[in-house]
Amino acid sequence: MLLLALLACQPVSLPDAQDDGPAVGVPDDDDEGGGGDGADGGGDGQDGDDPDPPFVSQIFQLDHLVQVDLAVDEAGLASLQANPYAYVTADVNIDGQEFPNIGLRIKGRLGSARPLPQKSAFKLDLLEYGEEARLEGLQKLNLNNMVQDCAKLKELAAYGIHELTGTPAARVAYAELRLNGEAYGVYSLVEAYDDAFLKSRFDDPSGNLYDGDYFLHPDGSYTLVDFNAGTQDYFELDEGQDVERADIHAVTDALFEGDFQRDVGARIDLEQHARFWAATAWTGHYDSYVYYSNNYRIYFDPGAGGRGVFLPWDPDWAFEAGTPLHTIYGGITSACYHDTTCRGWLQDALADLEADLLDADLPARMEQAADLIRPALEADPKREHSMDQINACQGDLDRWFRNRSGELRGSGL
Repeated sequence: MLLLALLACQPVSLPDAQDDGPAVGVPDDDDEGGGGDGADGGGDGQDGDDPDPPFVSQIFQLDHLVQVDLAVDEAGLASLQANPYAYVTADVNIDGQEFPNIGLRIKGRLGSARPLPQKSAFKLDLLEYGEEARLEGLQKLNLNNMVQDCAKLKELAAYGIHELTGTPAARVAYAELRLNGEAYGVYSLVEAYDDAFLKSRFDDPSGNLYDGDYFLHPDGSYTLVDFNAGTQDYFELDEGQDVERADIHAVTDALFEGDFQRDVGARIDLEQHARFWAATAWTGHYDSYVYYSNNYRIYFDPGAGGRGVFLPWDPDWAFEAGTPLHTIYGGITSACYHDTTCRGWLQDALADLEADLLDADLPARMEQAADLIRPALEADPKREHSMDQINACQGDLDRWFRNRSGELRGSGL
């Protein structure tokens, strides 16, 4: 049971690309690049007057396993097997709510990718085929197979830590999936970073949201994406208006040619970045912006003067004991590391996080989730970890939560 480098420097240690590297021809997990329609200004905000519709709130709870039934015809199944990352038409029933003619594709890269009929991960896009939104507040959903997360709790825990620092992060629930009546077992149900997410978290959702995951080349090699002249044009626009990455370029110019506090601080919310860094360090997320220039989004928030806000993504490599806390890869983080004021913000954020964890309900929510999914995991026909492995990994995560703040106090960060 669970208890409640300087900018130009390259780190010596990198995550193993065989575990979480790219696969040829595989898009990003949130790969709706090329720009959205742009949002209308004046969104509701997380604490606005208009909360999530009841159905959306219902599925992001830990009081039940969300029931997801997918129906795909033979032609669609054949297409998913031949070209897993191209959308096909499907019908889905989510907790009794019918969504016909949605877009469905397989998601994941090396490490997490599984072909049908194995335990594939899926992305659902309710608007892929251009129909009007049938449910306000829900556009896309991720069904993650958790094959790299032996505790089955890393996403819930890592995003929860980011939320404690005030960083907007995806909500996580759990689901039982059936595909054409066949049981596929337990999945994490993860909120997508899309228009609906921006409207629920930001007072003004009309800014540009960029995907900072690595760029895959045709030969199978990949480029990590960051604010520098060599890689800045690999950022993909997920939502907002195409400005030919002028906002990205402005950050790069400020980082390399301007004053960090004055010029970068005018384009990136540096205090928010320090909180993002604190959560990343606390969770030991190796394959992140801070430690590998990967798995992040950047939202240029009109409500914050257009400054960029970092969002975490894909924390299945979180809670890794070998994460080198002082081996910084992300350019913004590296500059912050060497800036006295910014480093002070990090230390303040770590102290605040330690204090907030004392009163947080996150450990209780993790225990609730573990109890909720255990019977279904035992019956999961496509489960890749034994129950002994799952129990051991959950115990490791429990110990992490008890010990991590003390470890960071002695780390010199």
